[in-house]
Amino acid sequence: MKSFINYSEKIGKNFLLCQGPGGNTSIKFDKSILIKKSGSFLSDSRRENIFKEIKLNNILHHYKKDNLKNTKFNKDLSIEAPLHVMLPSKYVLHYHSISSIIISSIYKKSEINSFLYKNEILPIKYVRPGLKLAEEIVNLNTKYNFESFFLYNHGVILEGNNLQKLYNKIFHIEKLFSKLIDYQKLNFILKDVIKLKQIDNKIKNPSPDVKYEKFSGKYLFPDHSVFFPNFFSEKKNATDTIQYDSNFFYFKNKLSETELIYFKTLLIIYGLINDNKIINYINKDVGKKLRISEDEILRIDINK
Repeated sequence: MKSFINYSEKIGKNFLLCQGPGGNTSIKFDKSILIKKSGSFLSDSRRENIFKEIKLNNILHHYKKDNLKNTKFNKDLSIEAPLHVMLPSKYVLHYHSISSIIISSIYKKSEINSFLYKNEILPIKYVRPGLKLAEEIVNLNTKYNFESFFLYNHGVILEGNNLQKLYNKIFHIEKLFSKLIDYQKLNFILKDVIKLKQIDNKIKNPSPDVKYEKFSGKYLFPDHSVFFPNFFSEKKNATDTIQYDSNFFYFKNKLSETELIYFKTLLIIYGLINDNKIINYINKDVGKKLRISEDEILRIDINK
């Protein structure tokens, strides 16, 4: 258990793997499962009580009952709880790899699916987080019996029974992703963006050459639509966007800690894919439906 908590914290503290309240981990033991609570930070694994213990049979029964499965088993549980419960391994790690989101956004699925299958990673089309996603993974995996899953415009899920090997697999997969994107540039942009601060409701524009309007109407991952749904515009009179010029981004109010985290996440992604066409994304309507769902309203309230 101590090792599980330590590895959860390590994942949570790596910005390229986990941002803010995104990502979750679980461990099954003594007929129970321990899962990260909704809205909490994996980076707080050792400092705060961020995990919830549930009897495994009870929650499995809940998701198998037609009249119950579309309801939440426990208000504290993550929206991703079903996948942790339904995947059979002792450990499940779900993290929001920035490199996976970039690859999702700029590559045709036909171009990378064969690459993923070759490396025993099962590609999963975008499905709204929750029970439907868990069922999609379990049903598709009956043919392959893989332990690694690439979620388009979402992240990565790994399952297994050896925690250290599972943690090492994270970086093996990230190394595979470096064959598809400029990982060195990604790290360079990260170092530049992560130190940005909001001063007088302004934040320095680290990539003046990026035309941020090209990303309008396109959510690149679920937490993008949930925690930072506004788009960017150079138009000074626009009311529903965040204005920017070559020097700064301008905000009407001070960003919360979580908003700042996701703003930086977007700057990192946009900085790397500026010259690429966005092929796969979550549209505005789908993003809005997720944002106003009961699960996500809870996460938003926790992280205000």
